[in-house]
Amino acid sequence: MIDLTILPSRLPPIHTTKGPITIQRIGFKHTDMLCEAAQKSVHHVRPWLGSGCCPVTPVAARQCIDELEQKRERSYGITYLLVMEDSCLGMGLINYVHPVHRSANLGYWIRPEACGQGLAVALCKSLQKLAFLQMDLCRLELYIEPNNKASLRVAEKLGAEKEGLCRKRIFGRDALLYSLTT
Repeated sequence: MIDLTILPSRLPPIHTTKGPITIQRIGFKHTDMLCEAAQKSVHHVRPWLGSGCCPVTPVAARQCIDELEQKRERSYGITYLLVMEDSCLGMGLINYVHPVHRSANLGYWIRPEACGQGLAVALCKSLQKLAFLQMDLCRLELYIEPNNKASLRVAEKLGAEKEGLCRKRIFGRDALLYSLTT
């Protein structure tokens, strides 16, 4: 079992021309900013990640954060937010942690107005480092919608290897499987 409760509450910040963007483990202090970011992102996040990781009301955001915290306590997964000032720019998560095989899924979303700035790649690199160096995982899997050109570019920039097409993998939709390994 991998103890996710001992992992850091913050990862090294991403430095941008607009200032630093912090990577903070999700907590109840993020309720309002998560809700606001989800409202802006719902149309491109929900079809792929579902409503659980894209809560558009304060009640749903608190429930999301509570569920993600419970999953962290059960060593199922860990979630971080990209935060600049008082705004959430996106979410990154490592979940479906398999302690025997030392593998997990890597997922993320970036709010629309923050897309195209390299934040997804920077966030994923930080999570990859956390997974391989602190969680002792040896494999991360990314499931990407075949028409999601932005996420396909992220996988390419991360150096992920395309392994194939998984039929009806995510909410009954096809997904391309990419992997990152140590």
